Amino acid sequence: MIGWTLAISAAFCWGIQGPISQFLFQDASYSPEWLMGVKDTIAGLLILLFAKSYQRQHIFRIWHDKKHLFMFLCYAILGMAAVQYFYLVLVKASNSATGTILQNLGTVLIMLVTIAIYHWFPTVCEWIALIASIIGTWMLITKGDMTKLSISKEALIIGVLLIIAATLHTMLPVPLLRHYPTSILVGWAMLLGGIIFSFIHPFWVDAPKLTFGTFMGVAFIVVFSTILAFMFFISSLKYITPTVAGMLDTFEPLSATVGMIMFLGTPFNGAEIIGGILILSVVFILAADPAKHQN
Repeated sequence: MIGWTLAISAAFCWGIQGPISQFLFQDASYSPEWLMGVKDTIAGLLILLFAKSYQRQHIFRIWHDKKHLFMFLCYAILGMAAVQYFYLVLVKASNSATGTILQNLGTVLIMLVTIAIYHWFPTVCEWIALIASIIGTWMLITKGDMTKLSISKEALIIGVLLIIAATLHTMLPVPLLRHYPTSILVGWAMLLGGIIFSFIHPFWVDAPKLTFGTFMGVAFIVVFSTILAFMFFISSLKYITPTVAGMLDTFEPLSATVGMIMFLGTPFNGAEIIGGILILSVVFILAADPAKHQN
């Protein structure tokens, strides 16, 4: 249950990022590159400071480990940085709903990669949970109306890249977690990504206007949707398989919907209720699986 709790908590922390990012891009003229540079640099430094000061970790050890350094760099750039960036770009190019659905399709690719590489075939319960999570996400995001997912060619290409990045972000850190604590992997990966995007769009060049609302939005993304979301998700991979973690990630759109209903008074319809029930059913379906796969 520890792994499931961590994965679901990560999804809830990440879920609200979509609407906030959409507000920053559309109403406040923020760019994905600027936001990536600021949030990942701050988050990476805070996590490493925590690892050094409170966990007493040897934070530079990973840079001297030639055996795992290449894998870590692939995870940091092609996994963590890429999944965040392509998600933000897709939100800007289309909307948070499209970004959420395409990202969650990464679970299908994770399952296919697992079958091809590890020759591990999902159980009947996991197939049912996968189908329930995809249908539930679609109904929750679109309110049952397919016309709300009109997508341009540019957004489709970005979406495919997002699916690949989400798969790499879920699978690459699994072997690294056997040798390094979560805080070291996530902290350095974020700091590296933040530095890269700070070169692409330095935070002091064409800096967007900062108001109380935008400051709170960026602060929320840094603390909850970056630090806590990734710490929780990567930690969950110590206890559950990447496939199960990917399916539990479908709690992301559920959290965003609940947040909009509670804080914005957004109305909801029957399709959203059914979608929420299907997503919640994923936990019970996986719990009923007689052949649970743990890491």
